[in-house]
Amino acid sequence: MILPFPLLSQVKKDTSMVCLPYSVAKQVALDLNKLDSIIEINNLTNEELKQTERKVIYKDSIITVMKEKEVNYETIITKEREKFKIVDDQNTNLRDELTKVRRRRTFLEIFGGAVIGTLGGILILK
Repeated sequence: MILPFPLLSQVKKDTSMVCLPYSVAKQVALDLNKLDSIIEINNLTNEELKQTERKVIYKDSIITVMKEKEVNYETIITKEREKFKIVDDQNTNLRDELTKVRRRRTFLEIFGGAVIGTLGGILILK
């Protein structure tokens, strides 16, 4: 009786090899294939996300540049309006001055004609 117990207790079990039924091994292989494909899809999705982020950053920079251009265009339009207002004001002032000069010239022509007519009449009568 003593002899069989030590023999049974010294049996080595190899755990590096596991025996599975065919259906379980098939399911494990399918699951591993699914895991591999999911990992690849995840990697592709991550790469696509990085590319999308780069695209968004690029588009944001384009939007920023366009906003700066818009501000510059608005500034240019404002300055052009101010320039046209100044030119219109100067034209109005010049027209007013021209009208005053014409009135003075007409007045001087009338006054000069009256003086010359009066002096000529005095000379002729004398």
